[in-house]
Amino acid sequence: MTSGICVGAGNLDPTITGMATGAHLHEFSIGGYPQIVDAIANYDNDSIVLVSTSYSQGCNEYTSDSQFGDELIYDHPQLQFIFSAGNNNSSDCGYGAGDQWGNITGGYKSGKNVIACANVNPSDVIDNSSSRGPASDGRAKPDIAGNGTDQLSTDENNTYQVGGGTSAASPGVAGVSAQLCHAYKEMHSGQEINTALLKATLLNTASELGNPGPDYIYGWGRGMQCGL
Repeated sequence: MTSGICVGAGNLDPTITGMATGAHLHEFSIGGYPQIVDAIANYDNDSIVLVSTSYSQGCNEYTSDSQFGDELIYDHPQLQFIFSAGNNNSSDCGYGAGDQWGNITGGYKSGKNVIACANVNPSDVIDNSSSRGPASDGRAKPDIAGNGTDQLSTDENNTYQVGGGTSAASPGVAGVSAQLCHAYKEMHSGQEINTALLKATLLNTASELGNPGPDYIYGWGRGMQCGL
């Protein structure tokens, strides 16, 4: 499902495509997070600049993994990691405001340089399960929202499925990010976009939702949608 949302080419049905239909897709086993831990080698060997991960890793903690991801992006600004914020809004992760706040599903996605995605429906209403910020230190999380509810996407054996959650929002944002990366390279003689510029572009072009400005439910708002 996540692969189809991100890069589905519409070979079976040209009306059902992903966000970045011409992108190259590399899949990794989630064990040990090689898509992040080996990100430098993956870039050197396969030119991978974007990672989309729909996987929980705790409950709102800023951990050594969070720090590692932040430092990796800081030192290698051609890389960006995009995550589901989590479907954890019924959980109390100890932030101090109950089970409706501070329940992003932790780990790498709690970092300040990465992108964590909330889940809105096609009418831009937040899904009740979508994890909310703030981060444990008060930073705004999630960063951005994407349509992750009732997504029609690929399934096994050349079929389609309807799925959802922040796991479906993350690959949509990643696909749009891939288009931005590609456009930048075309305009700048093959140079990779700096991840700070990429993130700033996504957040500052988002459609305002919720409270004015960035908030702990929608982040900076709903990101642009392409390929729909």
